[in-house]
Amino acid sequence: MALFRTRSAAVFGIDAHLIDVEVDLYASSTRDFVTVGMPDTAVKESRERIKSALLNSGFGYPAKSVTINLAPANVRKEGAGFDLPMALGILGAMGIVAYTDDHLFAGELSLDGGLRPVRGALSIAACARKLGIQKPDCAG
Repeated sequence: MALFRTRSAAVFGIDAHLIDVEVDLYASSTRDFVTVGMPDTAVKESRERIKSALLNSGFGYPAKSVTINLAPANVRKEGAGFDLPMALGILGAMGIVAYTDDHLFAGELSLDGGLRPVRGALSIAACARKLGIQKPDCAG
């Protein structure tokens, strides 16, 4: 499987908005990692945290190029809380993780693969409940 989707949320004040995290793995002459969908600097830096976390957790890292789309593109994505859903998307695209549509994920990854708390976990859980997602998984 080369394409996988999971979900997260972007927090604005006390509100959270659903974000689809789409991950595509594809063969390329260069191994690269591209994040699109209006990510801020902390989201762009997640590439290094995710790579280290996956390798240090024993999952490996794909020998392909990675493109991650955080949709919708018109919503600003801030902070390291997208680390976990992007990493799970990569694992899903590698065929390691199964279907995740009944979950909403948020969490910052440490380099050893551990989770760190994120701002807005309560807002994210409220967003999940409002959308009928029964399993919000937030490090908070």
